[in-house]
Amino acid sequence: MNITVIGCGAFAIGITNLLKEKNKITMWVHDELEITKLEKQFKINYTTNLNESIRNAEAIFILVSSPFFKDIIDNLELNKKTPIYIGTKGMLDDDFLTTYAKKRLKQEEIYFFAGPNLANDLKNNNPTGFTLSDNEHNLLKTIMPNYIEIDKEYEPNLEFYSIYKNIIAIGSGIIYEMTKSNSSVATYLTKALKELGNCKILYGTVGDYFMTGTSNNSRNFTFGTLIVKDKNLKEYLENNTVEGYLMLKILYHFLNNKNYSINIINLLYSIIYQNKNENLLIDYLK
Repeated sequence: MNITVIGCGAFAIGITNLLKEKNKITMWVHDELEITKLEKQFKINYTTNLNESIRNAEAIFILVSSPFFKDIIDNLELNKKTPIYIGTKGMLDDDFLTTYAKKRLKQEEIYFFAGPNLANDLKNNNPTGFTLSDNEHNLLKTIMPNYIEIDKEYEPNLEFYSIYKNIIAIGSGIIYEMTKSNSSVATYLTKALKELGNCKILYGTVGDYFMTGTSNNSRNFTFGTLIVKDKNLKEYLENNTVEGYLMLKILYHFLNNKNYSINIINLLYSIIYQNKNENLLIDYLK
């Protein structure tokens, strides 16, 4: 199958590693200099021309970081209905990514997928899984070796949940660095999960939630530890995409505009964007 991967970050590289054995891959990258680096890892097709990359695609994976998603969708010129699989975790100011993509590209065959997995595990061929919406024509079921289905009606929840878990993971990093207690982190994650009150979605995503919220390989978790250490956060953000940090501000304002409130989102926003004391998270556990 001819597959286009749009993006060249850690997750895009991990997905490419998973797909390359049985498919012909074309990867779109934003900079020619990236191609030189990537050619040392994969002998696949590379291009910096977005629409050239999708010319022969039978499936498209969009795996850019969230700040670049809208620009990609706005400049994508599809001349046929090609299934699109979105692995970007994030949202726009007033819309979820799949919703925006469906409106802008005027097609319904657009899917969102989640873990549980980390980019390094995909790259290293460790056994991992994916959570997919239930759809009999979903090509991900044949492309991906392991998957967990959720009902189609819960697909929007899956997208929200993927944003939520990245934000929550920052808090678990803060708590771990303050307490060095796995029990405190697990208590925090459980309590934050309870705030959503939607058990149906959990069986497909609980692994992703706890993995992102406890792993040192999670940039969101690591960012939380750096807040407590009072390290150079600006430098870390310049060199790493921390989706939870980016999405916290967007989700906070999105929920406020909808007159809806999630306590832990408000609390994390006050700590990260309003410089409130991290001990507020310890109080949250009591």
